[in-house]
Amino acid sequence: MPHGLGHQMGLDVHDMEDLGENFVGYDDKYKRATQPGLASLRMGKMLEVGHVLTVEPGIYFIPALIEKWKKEETCKGLINFSKLKPYYKFGGIRLEDDILITSKGCRLLGAKRLPITVEDVEREMAT
Repeated sequence: MPHGLGHQMGLDVHDMEDLGENFVGYDDKYKRATQPGLASLRMGKMLEVGHVLTVEPGIYFIPALIEKWKKEETCKGLINFSKLKPYYKFGGIRLEDDILITSKGCRLLGAKRLPITVEDVEREMAT
């Protein structure tokens, strides 16, 4: 399950399934992909100064979905199904940062980044 930019933040932009994410994360120029996996990305439009959004790199191993794709030969040639089996019990992980798009790039929002390395998490948990 790929993750990308995530979604915009603010009033009426998070989890827009009832209204339709296509109205929030996409526009007339950039349309949602139809390729399996990419079709679930929540945002594809051009970033502009002032946008506030999440950056959500992550990976999930969903055995039922992987087995379904294997049986249906979905993404045949793109997914090495035999390599995924050892990760079935892992589940998944997602990191999330919130950023503001600026004229010079972007700025991380919040006082500090949450710990993401094993060492940083262990140090944080010890305090």
